[in-house]
Amino acid sequence: MANTVKRVIGNVVLGVFVVFAISLASVSCKKKQPPKAEITVVDSTGTAVAGARVILHCIQRPEEQRECNVGDTQLTDEVGKVEFEFENPSVLKIDVSKLDVVTKDTGKFPNIGTITVGDTLCADGFITLEIDEVIEQRVILGKCQSN
Repeated sequence: MANTVKRVIGNVVLGVFVVFAISLASVSCKKKQPPKAEITVVDSTGTAVAGARVILHCIQRPEEQRECNVGDTQLTDEVGKVEFEFENPSVLKIDVSKLDVVTKDTGKFPNIGTITVGDTLCADGFITLEIDEVIEQRVILGKCQSN
């Protein structure tokens, strides 16, 4: 009876050790996920803006020797979202623009012309991307400021 209890306890300890070793190995071998950015573009009323051009890019700092060449451009989908994925963590500038105009025909044949009425909407900001994280950012478009 004592030998049976010793064997059962030995098997339980061995089983716990094996499970612990496997779980430790799976955690330590977990591959790190690249940083991701999910940007939602809305107008001043909170309505999603489809077709807005979103540019993420780095800013060259004067003290940096390496050239800053990280960037990507996408258009927002019907719910105003874009998703970016980069290889390394970074701080990137966000530039968003949307041409919000209506083109109207003027005149009568043969003197047909067109006019464009409206504004270009803009927004900008910064986003910090980290390994194993999806950073969500909401950007609100407004009338572009002239410099």
